[in-house]
Amino acid sequence: MNQFSFQSGFFIAALVVLSSATFADGFAGSESCKGCHTEIHKQVQRSGHPHKLIAVTDGPPIYPEGTSPGVPEPPQGFDWAQISYVIGGYGWKARFIDEEGYILTGEGRQYNLANPELSSKPHWVAYDGKEHSRKPYVCGSCHTTGWQQTGADGPHQNGLPGIHGTWQEPGVTCEACHGPSADHAAAPSQVLPTTAENCGGCHSRGDVTQIDAKNGLIRHHEQYEALLASPHQTLACGTCHDPHQSTKYQQGGFKGTDKTCETCHADVAIKLPDKKDADCQSCHMPNAVTSALSKTIAYDGGEVRMGDIRAHIHRITLDPDWRMFTDDGKFVRVDSQKRAYLTLDYVCMSCHTDKSIEWAREAAARVH
Repeated sequence: MNQFSFQSGFFIAALVVLSSATFADGFAGSESCKGCHTEIHKQVQRSGHPHKLIAVTDGPPIYPEGTSPGVPEPPQGFDWAQISYVIGGYGWKARFIDEEGYILTGEGRQYNLANPELSSKPHWVAYDGKEHSRKPYVCGSCHTTGWQQTGADGPHQNGLPGIHGTWQEPGVTCEACHGPSADHAAAPSQVLPTTAENCGGCHSRGDVTQIDAKNGLIRHHEQYEALLASPHQTLACGTCHDPHQSTKYQQGGFKGTDKTCETCHADVAIKLPDKKDADCQSCHMPNAVTSALSKTIAYDGGEVRMGDIRAHIHRITLDPDWRMFTDDGKFVRVDSQKRAYLTLDYVCMSCHTDKSIEWAREAAARVH
């Protein structure tokens, strides 16, 4: 063994020993990945995944430069010493966990970030009803790495009774997707972590054959259900997305139409001269989903809701009788083959507010 190999092996072994003192169940910790996967580690740290749950240690949580402007203060009546974790705060909204591990609920308990597209400034809103209360934290399966659900009797992360579970790391870090990797860190070429996609484990809600909706918009983290009901149901999420980078703040998470849509649809051209420079997602991925913010837009003859996330249904219908949502408004409507459709009010009317649906139907038929 040469000196470099010995030193490298010693370094990796040291990482595993250090990790074993903190991590259990085969986890190495995301810092152990940085040595070999430096660039990818940097990209992930600038994404929203590791910021899904942030420990509050001394003042407001810190987000990477050029991404979220952050959360300037805790909810009214609290100081940062009384907040143990912030849920999110990257991209859309932030919620707060108190010093005993309970999520704060009620009026003014959710902080919505600014959204220029919806002409909205940062502001506080109610979370889970108007009355001030709190509820146990049970969301770790999609907010943390190595989550183990327990219950009211514990064990509890950090001994906080409101957290009904434990984790290896807060936030969605490397091993949340690639699996426990202590063995890989010890023998990188002999033991490989999983690279199988599992985006649907978190980017879904309940029954994956139903796309949940509320108040005239698709509910957030429904991308997987939408994909299954779209023409792209056989595509992997990585076809269009780099999972290590964020789609927010121009971080490169979307690979671009030249590497996605145009690869398969090279023969599809936009025929309307005034639409020739439009991106595919402008029409095929309208803002029909909401995470934090939405608004109602009036157009000639009606109104439509606009959310703060793009839909992943992609298929547009010109059928004047098709309604995008079920009669009770709880789900996106699908046909007998489980196919969902975007309707023209969501596709066209949030931009063409001085036009009518009849105009949109005639124009849409000529786009391609």
